[in-house]
Amino acid sequence: MINPVQDLAQSAEHFSKHPRDQFYLIKLLLVTFGLIVGALLLSHKASAQIQIADENTELPDYKAYETGLDAAYAGDYVTALREFTVAADAGLHLAQYNLGVMYYSGEGVDQDYELAFKWTRMAAEQGHINAQFNLGTMYYNGLGMRSSIFTRWPLSLIYRQSNFEEAVKWYGYAAEYDHGEAQYNLATMYENGEGVEQDLIKAYVWARLAYDNEVPDATLLYNSLNNKLTAEQRDEAGRAYALWVLEFRG
Repeated sequence: MINPVQDLAQSAEHFSKHPRDQFYLIKLLLVTFGLIVGALLLSHKASAQIQIADENTELPDYKAYETGLDAAYAGDYVTALREFTVAADAGLHLAQYNLGVMYYSGEGVDQDYELAFKWTRMAAEQGHINAQFNLGTMYYNGLGMRSSIFTRWPLSLIYRQSNFEEAVKWYGYAAEYDHGEAQYNLATMYENGEGVEQDLIKAYVWARLAYDNEVPDATLLYNSLNNKLTAEQRDEAGRAYALWVLEFRG
């Protein structure tokens, strides 16, 4: 399984190899925001890179966002929070994502999963790939959603299944942009039938894609699934993999 601690150096290398992940001309800028997601059944992790836009990209309230970045790097989280919030309220998905990271990790603010969920979802809905992945992780672990009667036994099982379905959806969005960790998590969910019907062929395809992206432990998962499939199923999975690569990496 994936180590739940985000390896920032490895992530930077991954994104440098896969420009499709650099959505809307975004480039990565690493800082020391460590985002950890506790596991339920799987070690589903979230990505934790503060991000900055290309200087030529036109964005709403970019000045406030840039001020927030400068403040964050200087350790002035009060100013960073204020300026990120201004930019996020104006609709800047980068600021929304960074607020989600801050509230999730408690970096410079009181940890607040509900606010982390709010801002992460807003960024995810605008197409921010890491936010989509993080939102899937929060759904998988049931973090940040307001408590309700559905969290009580036995309705909690229905609630949890609904969360898994949302996790599959958001992981799927990120996976289509070749996000390796999202592909790995989808593979495990298809293997275990979490949020979807169990489908070892789809699990194999996503695991192989994650393996291509050098995701830790993807090799073990890929080999395990390979041994579970019949020769006919492996042929079918191989064709599905080839079609995906042709469409999304070709």
